[in-house]
Amino acid sequence: MIKLKDLLSEGKWKAQGKYLYTPTGEVTSIPTSPREHIVVDIRRDGQFLINKVNNKLYMSGRYDRKFKNIQDLAKFLQSQKAKYIGID
Repeated sequence: MIKLKDLLSEGKWKAQGKYLYTPTGEVTSIPTSPREHIVVDIRRDGQFLINKVNNKLYMSGRYDRKFKNIQDLAKFLQSQKAKYIGID
């Protein structure tokens, strides 16, 4: 089990259940509404919108990408050093 104290000290993207933990300590779930998105910034590629489309994780922006699960999304965001902007 991931403890909130560990998440804040590590500064990494983490996933547990349906929740996504950001490096800055915010906790969010992936929006399923077509009008809501999680906004992240990847330095080289700009801003991306993340949400669920037909129960699949989808990231759109400069390029589009699908993810099998929330853990794969967290690994990708960590590897790209993405910054959490907020909910749009």
